[in-house]
Amino acid sequence: MVKKNGMATEQSRAEQSSVRALRDFAELAGDWFWEQDADFRFTSFFGVSTDMMRRDQSEFLGKRRWETGIDGVTEEQLAEHIAACHRHEAFRDFEYSVVGTGGEIQYYAISGMPVFDDSGAFTGYHGIGRNVTALRVAEVAIKNSERKMSQIVHGNPVPTFVIDVQHRITHWNQACARTTGRSEKEMLSGVALWAAFYGAPRPLLADLVVSGASEKVIFAQYDHASRSSLIEGAYEAEGFFPLLGDEGCWLHFTAAPLRDADGKLIGAIETLQDITLERKAQAALENLALSDGLTGVANRRRFDMALADEWKRARRYKTTLALLMIDIDHFKRYNDSYGHQAGDLCLQQVATALRDAIHRPGDVVARYGGEEFAVIMPDTDVDGAAVVSERILDAVSALAIEHSGGEGGRVSLSIGVATLTPDLKTGEDALVALADQALYQAKQTGRNRFCCAGARLDRSES
Repeated sequence: MVKKNGMATEQSRAEQSSVRALRDFAELAGDWFWEQDADFRFTSFFGVSTDMMRRDQSEFLGKRRWETGIDGVTEEQLAEHIAACHRHEAFRDFEYSVVGTGGEIQYYAISGMPVFDDSGAFTGYHGIGRNVTALRVAEVAIKNSERKMSQIVHGNPVPTFVIDVQHRITHWNQACARTTGRSEKEMLSGVALWAAFYGAPRPLLADLVVSGASEKVIFAQYDHASRSSLIEGAYEAEGFFPLLGDEGCWLHFTAAPLRDADGKLIGAIETLQDITLERKAQAALENLALSDGLTGVANRRRFDMALADEWKRARRYKTTLALLMIDIDHFKRYNDSYGHQAGDLCLQQVATALRDAIHRPGDVVARYGGEEFAVIMPDTDVDGAAVVSERILDAVSALAIEHSGGEGGRVSLSIGVATLTPDLKTGEDALVALADQALYQAKQTGRNRFCCAGARLDRSES
C-alpha cells in the first residue's frame, strides 16, 4: 500500500511538474492558454499574451465560448463547433471575431483538446488561442487593394493588363480584349501572355520589367524604347504587331513595376495604345520627304536610313542581307540622243519595272543617284538575290525601250549583287562596296547582266 501511495505521489509530482513547465512555456509563448470544465465554461487563462485578447478575462470566465458574443461565423459553422465540443472532439483553428474593449474588432484562432480523467470521464477542454487581427486586417487591405486595382484596370478605356512576379496574368480589361481579340476568361485560364501578341514565344515589356531586365536588354528587344519620364522604373516602346487586326497594328506600350507597401516587387502593369493611324499619317509625310520626286521610289536619304536599319536587324537576328546596285547602261548616250524629257520618262519606266519585279513588302527600291538604282532585300541569300536580278532584267527588257546606243538597241541594265551576314566588326558600307564591285564587273563583262560579288553570271543577250 505504501508503495502504491508512493507511486501516486510520484505521478502527482510529475503531473505538477508538467503543468509548471506548460505554464512557464505559456509565459514565453506568443499565444495564450485556456481551460474549460466539463460544461465548457472557461475556468482559467494564462500566458504572457493574454493581453493580446484585447478583452478582460473576467468577461470569459464562467461562460461558454458561444456565450461571449462570437461574430464572424455563420450559424452553421457555430452549430458545428458546438456539436464537435459535445462530441468531445479536438478542434484546430476555429476562427471567429469579437468586439475588443476599445470597440475594435478582434479576430481569434482557437484550438482545443478534450481532457479525460483516469476513468475516461470527460472533464473539459484545454487549448491555445491566438489573436490574428493583424493578419486579417492585412488580408482585407490586400483584397481592397486588389479590388481597387481591378476597378482601375477594368474601368480604364485604355487597353491594360497586369501580371504577377510569376508572369501570370491577373487582370485583362475589356479594352485589351478588343485590341487583341483575346477575352479575359481566355487569358486568365493559363494562356501564355506572348500568344496574344506574337506568333512565337518572346517576352513582352511587362515581362522584362518583372524580370528586372537591364536597360541594354530592353533596348535590344525593341527598336523604339525609352525610359518613362513620368513613372519611376517604367519603360515605353513601340512595335508593329502583324497578328493584331486585319492588317496588323502599331502599338505604343508602357510597362511599370508594381510594388507593395514595403517596396517589394509584386508584378507589373502594362498599357497599350493603338497608334496605327498616327503611324500611317507619319509614314505618308515621311514618304513625301523620303521619296524621289521623279520616279516615286525611295530617295537616297531613305535608302541610307533603310540600309542602316536592316543592317542592325540582320545583325541582331543573324540573317543575310542582300543589296542590288543597278545602273542603266549607257544612259548618258540615251539622254544625248533622245533628250532629257525622254531620259526622265525612261527613268520612270525603269523605276516602275523595278517596283513590279519586287514582290515582298519589306524590300526597298531606291533611286541611288542619277541613273543608278538600288534594292535592299532583308533575309535573302545570294540565290534569292540572283532570282530577283534575273526578274528585273527580264522586266526592263520587256519594256523594249529603244536605245540606239545601247546593248542590242534597247535600254538594258547592269546589276551588282552582294550578300552579307552582318557582324560586329563590319558596317553596312562593306555591303555597298561589295555591290559596287560586282556592278563594275557586270559592266566590264558586257553589261545587260548581273554579277555577284566574287562570281560572274552571264546573261544571254538574245
